[in-house]
Amino acid sequence: MIRATRRTAIMGALAVPTVAGLAHWRWEHGERSVLLHDPALAAGRRFAEAGSARGGDVRAIHGDRIRFAREVLADRPALIAGISRHADFILIADAAREAGYRPAATIYGRARTCAGHECQPGWHSLGKMAGAAGEGWVEALADFAAEPGRRAMGAPPGGVRHRADTGLVLGWILAPQRVIAR
Repeated sequence: MIRATRRTAIMGALAVPTVAGLAHWRWEHGERSVLLHDPALAAGRRFAEAGSARGGDVRAIHGDRIRFAREVLADRPALIAGISRHADFILIADAAREAGYRPAATIYGRARTCAGHECQPGWHSLGKMAGAAGEGWVEALADFAAEPGRRAMGAPPGGVRHRADTGLVLGWILAPQRVIAR
């Protein structure tokens, strides 16, 4: 008999809509994703470390945010995920809109979930999974973003405590518009 806790059963059930929708996306856009982080944030450094450990293309946000975003977008990644402050997210998302990308999900660090209007249809489960990961929501987002569709976000090691960053920290996903509109 296979033993499962309620938490693992719920996490598995929540992963189905997001992961199921990514199969077509991977065929159309490839599997390359980019993980961006603010190195001044503890959450950003944790995201970079977790993304690197999972083999992700991790880049620190630096310099002029618009130019930086355009450099990232020139490669046409299938997905862009990040951990940053709100101001950086706004500037990067604005440049991404010009390239045909839209915010798919925005996770608020303190709440560890999406606000209803911040997650597009089909992406709500990402916010729920981040909430289920608790203190490890940053690592869970990196786990998902490093290989979209191949991994369900894992639960963090038990009892992990992290220093909270002051102010608002966002986790976010940008995806091509045609993926979000489906």
